Amino acid sequence: MSSKNSFEEVEKLLQEVGAKIEELIAKAAEATGEAQIEIEKKIKDLNLNKESLEKEFQKRKQSFEKSYNENFKNAEPDFLKSRDHVVLAFHHLVQAVKSVFSK
Repeated sequence: MSSKNSFEEVEKLLQEVGAKIEELIAKAAEATGEAQIEIEKKIKDLNLNKESLEKEFQKRKQSFEKSYNENFKNAEPDFLKSRDHVVLAFHHLVQAVKSVFSK
C-alpha cells in the first residue's frame, strides 16, 4: 500500500512539529517579560493547531483504510480468478514447450 508511506511521512512531520513546540516551550522558560507571554501564547496556538491536525489526520487515515479494505474485499475474487487464469496459462505454456521439444 503506497499510501502507507505517505501516512508514515505525515506522522513523522507531526512528530517533528511536536518536537519544535517542545523547543519553543524550553525557550519560553528562558525568556522574560512580554516576550515570554507572546511565546506562551504562540505555543498554545501551535498546540491547538497540532491537535486539530492530528485529529484530522487520524480521521482521514481511518477513512482511507476503511475504503481500501472495502475495495480490496470487492476486488479479491477478481484477483483469485486472475491468479487461476495465470496458473492455467502457465500450465498450457509448459505443455506447449514440452510438445515442441518432444518432436
